[in-house]
Amino acid sequence: MHSAQTGPVRLLIVERQPVVTPEVRTRLGREPGFAVVGRVGSAIEATRLIRDQPLDMVLVESTLPEPGAVEMARYFRVRHPKTLVVFVTRAFSQAELFEAARVGAAAYLRASTDADLLVATLRRAAAGQFPIDEEVVRFPAVAARILAHFRDDATEAPAAAEPVARRAEPEALGPLFVKLSPREIEILDLVARGNSNKIIGRKLSISDQTVKNHVSAILRKLEVNDRTEAVVYALRNGWIRIETPAT
Repeated sequence: MHSAQTGPVRLLIVERQPVVTPEVRTRLGREPGFAVVGRVGSAIEATRLIRDQPLDMVLVESTLPEPGAVEMARYFRVRHPKTLVVFVTRAFSQAELFEAARVGAAAYLRASTDADLLVATLRRAAAGQFPIDEEVVRFPAVAARILAHFRDDATEAPAAAEPVARRAEPEALGPLFVKLSPREIEILDLVARGNSNKIIGRKLSISDQTVKNHVSAILRKLEVNDRTEAVVYALRNGWIRIETPAT
């Protein structure tokens, strides 16, 4: 996303209670390639600020009061898709990790993370990588929830399944418009339900090898290594639209 960036990464810190340590703030302030443009205490202030000046990255307190970090990340993904959002948490939780991943956060960091590692992670994110993927795949329960959401979204597609990339808001789409065929969406849905290739073949009356070929095509089109990464990649590019349940 930011591989072609020529200037410093313009970074904003959003926290009601200090979550980015003074050490990290000082380090970022003198780190080559980064420019801390300020620190605000609410998501509303952050959305106002970005109207007046461009931002490349936002570090947001994961437990920010309403409208919280999730709502802010969702807004940025739609209105300012080139701005990376990084969640910073005082206490890791799989629930927070899931929420961060589903709204397309680039990374989910602990406030206690060593300054060197934190800066290195931010550099990776600025270079176009999504370190949050690595966190997700470390926790099967989180990956399973993401797969379940993808399954539900794919199941709602009409019979003449529209390409995944076209079912999300245009503003939220990433630069790469990868199109999955109706059959590929159907197979990915069955994979998300926990079916083996053999079971999928039986359900669709096709051979195991044909299923493998379709799965390989899906991974090739999305340029990922496995099925979970395919879902995470789709989430971070806004191809999967997951509505927050009404309360």
